[in-house]
Amino acid sequence: MKIKILLFLLLTISCSDSSFNRELDEWKSKRYNALFAKDGYLNLAGLFLLESGSYTIGSSDLNDFVFPSAFPEQLGVINVIDSIISFNYLTSVNYKDSIPVGNFSYHLKDKSVFFSWKNFHWYIHSDPGVMSIRLRDLDHPMLNDKLKIDFFHPNKRLVFNGKFIKYDLIKSRQTNNIIGATFSEQIPGVIKFKIKNKEFSLEPTIAPSGNLFIVFADETNGKETYGGGRFLYVNPPDNNGNVLINFNKAYNPPCVFSSFTTCPLPSVVNTLDISINAGEKMYNGKLYSSIYE
Repeated sequence: MKIKILLFLLLTISCSDSSFNRELDEWKSKRYNALFAKDGYLNLAGLFLLESGSYTIGSSDLNDFVFPSAFPEQLGVINVIDSIISFNYLTSVNYKDSIPVGNFSYHLKDKSVFFSWKNFHWYIHSDPGVMSIRLRDLDHPMLNDKLKIDFFHPNKRLVFNGKFIKYDLIKSRQTNNIIGATFSEQIPGVIKFKIKNKEFSLEPTIAPSGNLFIVFADETNGKETYGGGRFLYVNPPDNNGNVLINFNKAYNPPCVFSSFTTCPLPSVVNTLDISINAGEKMYNGKLYSSIYE
């Protein structure tokens, strides 16, 4: 009887481990495919910071914003007046891949506007505190390369039950990003959890999906993992505020793959004085932005 019970327990543990690893493998596959998607981070070919004013664009070095050599020497002029963006093109380009345009003006709130020319797309990208032109090459030369992402071994002990405690008033936090800009974030509450009986805290923001989004640092940063921290999503809390924190799904910000990004940096609150040996390790491959820098 004892042998049967032992075999049953071993089988149960084995099935549990298999399910855990399978879920992580599915997550890793989605993560990998998202990087190569049309709106992923590997096809970025330029990032040009904007303020109010007028800017020339084209492949000539005489332009304010120098586009890749495939473009005409003078492509046009961008005018920014408060939240109104105007493009005046010297060469006909396509609006939303289908409508030829020469001149086009719109309000920054319209996030659907983009232009294309040959295999390139560009649009106004607006992060808190940063406005820029984001340029993509849908035929980026490195998209055919195999991207190698290293992970720590799956570790169930780095999955924690936490408690989301909602703030009475939404907290405003000043956050820095990788390019030196500061912006304000809205913090709805704090997640409390314990590792080896020591309590830790993480302050999330709310992602468009409704999930909690966390930018965190730990003592592996600059060693096994990226020095600027990692990202993690947590499902919304249940009615009792319970959340599940799975650090095996911690992943690198896009700035480890491309310099044409504006990654936020971890806050002091989200800097953990412990090593989180789970999730993605540091990427040591070639920057996808290097071709266009």
